[in-house]
Amino acid sequence: MEWIVSLTPEVAADPMTALAEPPAKASIVELRLDRFSGIDVGAAISACPLPVLATLRSKSEGGEGPDDPITRAGIIGAARNAGAALLDLEFERDASLVRDLGLSPEQTILSWHDPDGTPEELSDVVGRMMEAQARWIKVVPTAESVKDLVSVLGLHGQFNCGRVRERRLLTFAMAVPGLASRYLAPLLGPPISYAAWSDETPAAPGQLSIIRTEAVIGHLEGSPQRLYGVVGSDVSGSLSPALHTAGYQGLDLPYLLVPISVPDSRELVELFGPQGTTPFDRIGLEARGWAVTTPYKEEAAAAADQHAPRVLRAGAANTLILGEQQVMAENTDADGVVGSLVSLGFDPQGRTAVVQGTGGAARGAAVGLHLAGADVILRGRSAERTRETAEAMEIGWCEPAEQAPAEAILVNATPVGREVGETGPFNEKEIAGATAVVDMVYGGQTTDLIARARELDLPAADGREVLLHQGIAQFAAFTQRVPPKEAMRDSLKRRAN
Repeated sequence: MEWIVSLTPEVAADPMTALAEPPAKASIVELRLDRFSGIDVGAAISACPLPVLATLRSKSEGGEGPDDPITRAGIIGAARNAGAALLDLEFERDASLVRDLGLSPEQTILSWHDPDGTPEELSDVVGRMMEAQARWIKVVPTAESVKDLVSVLGLHGQFNCGRVRERRLLTFAMAVPGLASRYLAPLLGPPISYAAWSDETPAAPGQLSIIRTEAVIGHLEGSPQRLYGVVGSDVSGSLSPALHTAGYQGLDLPYLLVPISVPDSRELVELFGPQGTTPFDRIGLEARGWAVTTPYKEEAAAAADQHAPRVLRAGAANTLILGEQQVMAENTDADGVVGSLVSLGFDPQGRTAVVQGTGGAARGAAVGLHLAGADVILRGRSAERTRETAEAMEIGWCEPAEQAPAEAILVNATPVGREVGETGPFNEKEIAGATAVVDMVYGGQTTDLIARARELDLPAADGREVLLHQGIAQFAAFTQRVPPKEAMRDSLKRRAN
């Protein structure tokens, strides 16, 4: 795998210092000339121990560089004269420079970007570009839907169907719905990936670091044998891909789980179909199951043909297994909450548990605790919705402002408290009187709820611990294999550091 890492001003105040020490495993450094106006290109190339790709992204294609062909020719020509190993030429503006500047095709990447969307005629654009002489053809639209994502991924089957070393098309999509394409592109096309210098400094929307990309696809050398996905409205921050990949690596399985963000719920109808009928199957990727998250757990349950008892009771599913004729629904949120408590040496049997929330996660947690022997009380923002939900599940409920009883298990199954400094749904008195705490929220920081519980030496399971246990159960449901639990746990520890 070759890695092209992008250097932008956000990486370091002094680009020369950054150029001298590229990220580990980088093969080529992309110097964004449109972002470094007036930089001494010769000095920059001399400072870098790796080959340098000079890129002048125009404003029309989402960059900050000029659109005028004459101005562009002067800057690109200067980069060539300074010794750039590769030059990015925009198909719409720079194609003639291969001839005018006497460039070798092996020295050029011919690119096309659409920062506004994915056009219907994308295949025609690629067809015209592939007729040109260049080392690689780079096509990067912006995905706004699953349809756009699949359209971009389908280009690989159309234009990258030859032997790996003969593939020339680098294509993936920007933006949250296109994120899966960044993982799949180097597996379906040339084994090359554009990467951010670090997680904090992407050069384009959705660009990933080498570490984050390898955590998901590092065990594969080509197209996955099976495709799984975590599906939600925005799953760009999900840790499930890395968690499941650790399991695949541990069992030597050539499978892949990618983030699939679905802004429009109308696309779920096709996505939640049986094996062989999904949009991904139509482009040669065998979809076998979905890990479903906010806000589509009710839709997942409704789409299934067969339901585990926990799904029927909760009215929500976070796991869909795509069979040849039918879709099976399971709810492993129950395993996540109960398993995280048991791992702390805490048995919920005979305890009172207050679950905050009425959504799919809350219902899964409530069902799991009730089946584990707890007396469950549901609490939400709306008394009417809480009552209706609790009665349908045959558990208790309370008014929104009602105090949680002493010595209760407190479970936060809402997004409240995710942001740094944001107060969670339980007050100080409730936390001080609790016997254990579970927060299903996970992010980059410990939530205030978990931090306070740990200060009081309470058994406290954070969102990563819940994710681990629900993910282990989900992995087993998907693969019918015994999950390598410690390897999966270690993957979450690495992401926390």
